[in-house]
Amino acid sequence: MDVELRHLRVVCAVADAGSITRAAIGIGSSQPALTAAVQRIERAFGGTLFVRGRDGVFPTAFGECVLDRARAVLAAADTMHRDAARWLADGEERPVALGGIGGSMVVELADRLGDSGRGQAVSVTTEFSPLRLLDLVAGGQLDAAVVADYPGHVLPSAPGVASRPLATQPVFVAIASDHPAAHRAEIDLADLAGERWVLGPSDGAGWPECFEEACERAGFRPQVAHRSTELRPLQRLIAAGRALSPCQVTFPATPGIAIRPLAGDPLWMRYLIAWGTEGAFGGNSEVLIAAAEAAYRSDTDSSHTYRRWRERREEPDRRAIG
Repeated sequence: MDVELRHLRVVCAVADAGSITRAAIGIGSSQPALTAAVQRIERAFGGTLFVRGRDGVFPTAFGECVLDRARAVLAAADTMHRDAARWLADGEERPVALGGIGGSMVVELADRLGDSGRGQAVSVTTEFSPLRLLDLVAGGQLDAAVVADYPGHVLPSAPGVASRPLATQPVFVAIASDHPAAHRAEIDLADLAGERWVLGPSDGAGWPECFEEACERAGFRPQVAHRSTELRPLQRLIAAGRALSPCQVTFPATPGIAIRPLAGDPLWMRYLIAWGTEGAFGGNSEVLIAAAEAAYRSDTDSSHTYRRWRERREEPDRRAIG
């Protein structure tokens, strides 16, 4: 069987739902039919994509690899269809194409640019890898992207791409709300040495390597029990007390999960806005930068934990990355 786009959409639907049954409902199929379809797709790829657990199905390491590439292929296909429609439309201007790493900031940015009076629609594509986003900007598939890098893991420059740092923020930790450490205002990373963690695969730009380096500085190597880039399975693992996860300060507040700063702020991440010098913002980057800065402020202000962290430190967000 040749793998087609519809097969990639099935794989992504199952990963997003975290359940064969929920995915089947979402795409209008039956559970047995979807199970059989996944098995055929796995045979076509030559490896197991998902494993069944108590809380649903989770991608294997091989499945995460396939998922990353499936999302990239589907995004490219969507871009192709959008650009083809632009050429066929009589004088129609193509939408502004934005990309972003996981999180809500890129949506905030899209809302602001959509309301800026430019008269254009705005589309959003998310990717796990900042390097992939930079490649999409460099290739003209995206006009701009929200990306991030980490101390000791600075993003490389890309041809035809300009960027501007927006802010630097600490990395927090997400734990079950009934975890013994959840009552603390801050948690010492060293106190989590015996815990099980859920991390994503390497994004090629320094994550989760920089987290593992922070753990080593704290005197331990993290026990990685699960790998996932999908939000819903991640939340369920944490809320069930099966794993902890480092997280952005804007990690969604969910019943059963507590978001806490790490004492001494041992790990930081820097947000940047990148854009194509020949694209929609090549000659008007000030509009993009102003919208991105406002989107960042709005996004982080929504985090009660982060507001309290800033009040305690009374320090600016910006810190050196290098």
